[in-house]
Amino acid sequence: MLELLKDIAQCVALCISIALNSILTYLIMTKSNSKMGSYKYIMMYMSLSALCYSVLGLIDLLSYSSCFSVYVKNSTAVFNPEIMIYLMSFICAFYFFFASLIAVHFVYRYNALKYGPNWAYFKGKFLFCWFLISPILYVNWTLNCLLVFQPNENSTEFLRKRMENDFGVNVDDITYIIAEFYPMDRNGIRTPSFWTFFSGINFLVMTVASLIVILAFGFKCYYEMTRVVMPGRNYSITQKLLQTQLFRALVFQTLIPLIIMYLPLFVLFIFPMFNIDLGFAHYVSISISLYPALDALPNLLFIRDYRDGLYNILKKPHETTLKSFEPYSIRRGSRVTSATRSTVHLS
Repeated sequence: MLELLKDIAQCVALCISIALNSILTYLIMTKSNSKMGSYKYIMMYMSLSALCYSVLGLIDLLSYSSCFSVYVKNSTAVFNPEIMIYLMSFICAFYFFFASLIAVHFVYRYNALKYGPNWAYFKGKFLFCWFLISPILYVNWTLNCLLVFQPNENSTEFLRKRMENDFGVNVDDITYIIAEFYPMDRNGIRTPSFWTFFSGINFLVMTVASLIVILAFGFKCYYEMTRVVMPGRNYSITQKLLQTQLFRALVFQTLIPLIIMYLPLFVLFIFPMFNIDLGFAHYVSISISLYPALDALPNLLFIRDYRDGLYNILKKPHETTLKSFEPYSIRRGSRVTSATRSTVHLS
C-alpha cells in the first residue's frame, strides 16, 4: 500500500511541478518588476533547476543499519541499469545544488537590501561566478556517488533480506547506489570504509556550510528588512513592498525544502555512520518528491507581480483584469476610488 501511495505521490508531484515551474519561469521572464535587478535571474535559475529535478527525481531511498541506499525499480526505469547508475548519481547531487543555491539567494537578498538591487558584485562576470557555486558542489557530490557509492556482490546480498521483507522487492530487480559505512571484508568481518566515511565528512561539511550561510544571512536580511520598512528611511513605498514580498517568499522557499528534504535526508545519511537503523526512509521518498511541486508556490503567492500574472492566466476570458491595473504601491484591500487609481497611473 505504501509503495502504491509513493508511486501516486511522485506522479502527481511531477505533473504539478512541471505546470507550476513552467508558469513561474514564464512570469519571471515577462512580469518581473524592473527593481528586482539580477535577482530575477537567480529565481529563474532556481525554477528551471526544480523543473529539471522533478523530471529526473523518481527515486526511492533506503536507510538500513550501516548503509544508505538510493534505488529505482528496473521495471519503471526509463534506461538500462548501466545508465541508471549514472542518472541516480546526477539526481542525488541536486541535494547540494539546491542547498547552495538557496544560500546564494540569501547572500544576494542581504546585499540587495543593504546596497540596492544593482549590487556591483552581482553583475556581469561576478554574476556568472555566483552561478558557478551550485554546479561545483553538484559535480563534487556526483563524483562521490560515481566513485565511492557503487554496488557490489556483498552489498547486494546485504540488502536482499531487507528489501524483500520490508518492501517486497527482489534486489535483483532494482538498480541502486549505496553508501555502506561498514562493509564486510573477506573474513566476514565488518570494518569501517575509509572512502565512504570521507564522503560522509564531505557531506557534513557541504551541508553545514550551506546551513550556516542560510541562517547567518537570513538573520542579516531580517535586520536589514526592519530598517527598510522603518518610517523615514529613504525607500519608496514600491521598494518597501517589493523587498518585503521577496523576503517572505525566500523564507518560505527555504522552510519547505528544509523540512521535507534537507533535514530528513541529513538524518538518513548520517545515522548509518553510527550503525543506527532508521525505518522512515520510504516516507522521505514521498516527501522529497513533493519538493519541486511546492518550490514554486512561495514566489507565485507572495510576489504580487507573479500572483497577478497567475490570476490573469487562470481567470475566465470574460472576467475583467481590474487587479492587474492596481498600482504596485497600494495594498490589496485598501479602498481606492477610480479617480484615485487614474491619478496614480498618470503620475
